[in-house]
Amino acid sequence: MIFRMDSLPDNESYLWGDYLELWATVSTDKCFSRGELASLFRSQANPKSRTYSDEKWNFAATFIDTRISLFGNDYPFYFSEDRDTLFLKKQNIADYNQNEKLYIALLACANIKYIENDCRDIFTGAFEKISYPVFEALMPVGATVKHCWASAGNAGHYTGLLFDKLTKIAQDFRCKANFVIEDFKPNDRGDGGIDILAWHDMGDNRESIPIALAQCGCSKTEWVVKQLEATPAKLWNLLPALHPWSTYYFLPQDLRWHNRDWAHRSDFGAAIFVDRLRLVNLTKKYANINHQDNLTFVDDLVAMNYVLS
Repeated sequence: MIFRMDSLPDNESYLWGDYLELWATVSTDKCFSRGELASLFRSQANPKSRTYSDEKWNFAATFIDTRISLFGNDYPFYFSEDRDTLFLKKQNIADYNQNEKLYIALLACANIKYIENDCRDIFTGAFEKISYPVFEALMPVGATVKHCWASAGNAGHYTGLLFDKLTKIAQDFRCKANFVIEDFKPNDRGDGGIDILAWHDMGDNRESIPIALAQCGCSKTEWVVKQLEATPAKLWNLLPALHPWSTYYFLPQDLRWHNRDWAHRSDFGAAIFVDRLRLVNLTKKYANINHQDNLTFVDDLVAMNYVLS
């Protein structure tokens, strides 16, 4: 399930924090130490000194301190007293509460590059299903919420070609579909950039109703582009509703700097971001959200005894 853990993360504090946590999750001893990180640096094609390794450890540990503060009891790791080792809190997965398991699930989904190719659909699919009830909880009472992800196949609310799906969405949004089948690639059965959507009927059959669309993505870089896929800027030409809709982007990254503000804020577009911290906090806020059926892969992660080959 996990591989290539000798591949070091990019130079972002939240990615380095993830790297230490992921190692602590899947390693045999359920911990990861400053010394083990130094050994990894020595084994690289271009080995680095212990001083450089210590700098990276401190870089990650300082960021993890903010996670300990912000996530509180939902954070499933802790430092040794000398801060030289990061431990997974509990050995038995049955002892974890939902939010602790959710944190580990989001950690894995945010680091797809370490997931074996034939397992990645499990994680990306689970992340969409984790996002769904959180999006639903954010919608007004009485709203209709549906998903549009391609993996649902014939079991989904929107089926067939992308043309068919968008035609049905236009009907649900009470707008006139501004496209013909020739506008799409032949046999395109994708989601058109829409993973989840919602509308409120307002008690009648007229136009001008509340609408919201959401896109979910696990990539650590593609969010810069994917956040725009469900926005009016991308879809207004096809779905000309009477007013711009709200757009949400769900991502499993803990997209912050050390100062707790958004990382890469200059790359934010016209979307409401729901990242790891918000997913955990909103799950806690809305007691009716139950992710348990979508967190089963966490058991396998914690049960791993990963070692570098």
